[in-house]
This record gives sequence, C-alpha cells and structure tokens, in this order.
Amino acid sequence: MYMNPKVPKFFPVALAISVACVFRLIPHYPNFTPMAAIALMGGAYITSGFWRFAVPLLAMLVSDYITVTTINAQWITPAEYFTSPETLLVYFSVALMTVIGSWYGKNKRSLVSGPQAARLGFASFGSALVFFLVSNFGTWISGHGLEMTFSGLIGTYALGVPFFGYTIAGNLVYSFLFFGLLELGMQHWPALARQTVK
Repeated sequence: MYMNPKVPKFFPVALAISVACVFRLIPHYPNFTPMAAIALMGGAYITSGFWRFAVPLLAMLVSDYITVTTINAQWITPAEYFTSPETLLVYFSVALMTVIGSWYGKNKRSLVSGPQAARLGFASFGSALVFFLVSNFGTWISGHGLEMTFSGLIGTYALGVPFFGYTIAGNLVYSFLFFGLLELGMQHWPALARQTVK
C-alpha cells in the first residue's frame, strides 16, 4: 500500500467545473469552450463512479439550458434542443471525455512535470478528436449536415475541419488553466486536498 499524490476534494472540483461553465455563456470563438476541461476534471479528480460523470454532465445541462432559454431562445425550444440526436451525442462525447480524464488521473503526479503536462496535452487533444468525430456525426444524423449517404457523412466531417483548431486550442487553454489553478490551490491551501491510498 502506498500514498498517491494529493488530489482536490470534491467541493473545489465541483466549484471549478461550475466556474468553467460560466465561460460557455460568454461570447467566444466557435468551439473555443471549456467543455473538455469540465469533463477531464471530473474524470481525473472525482473518485465516485457516479459523480465523476454526473457533475460534468449536470454542469453542461445547466449551462445549456441557460443558453437555450436566453441567448438562443428565438431559434430553438428547450424540448427541441434536449431531445435532438445531435445534443444527445454531444453529451455522449462529454462522457467519453470523462473517461479520458480518468485515464489522465491515474498515477498522476504534479502538473508542472514535463511528462504530466504532455499527458494533459494528449488528453486535451484526444478529447478534441472525440468531440469532432461524435458531434459531426450527430450533425449529420440529425439532418443538419449534407445528404444521408456515406459521402454526405464525409462531407459533413470536412465542413467541420475548420472548427477543429478552435476545439484543440480551447481544450488546451482551459485544461491547463483549470488543472493548473487546482494544483496551485492545493499547494497554497492544503485543506483543499485529500490524500488517497492504494
């Protein structure tokens, strides 16, 4: 049995995820959002299997509801938005990103070390790829892309390529920002951290 590195308690992680959601509500470049950071933090830091997925998904649900009922109220109703295959697949991609966060969280050491920074970068890029593949498939299957043929699916992915760079950039910026803030917080306020044992 050995002691793992300290990880933040549930409350600071949930708070960080909630704050990250606020950034989804302010004007931003297409796909330049903290969605992946939200999922990665949940996967890496929340130990409960249920809450690991529930907290990021609930945070997404709340911020999406606010967006749909205020910013996009003239374009779509909450019922239309939350029952569309496109939205459901986006939430599925968040669950997959949470799994990637769980991988990152295993045997994690200090974020300031080169290998851990590289692992977080890889997790951020992997999350961008997952979102690109799943969300564009959702666009196509919902009838918002090109024709419902294989060539139409490929064309829908091609149309999504220009936005892929924004997704990668947003994932990297927000992941390093929020993971870094949590790591820094644990160093300055040890009460925020807990020690796990294997």
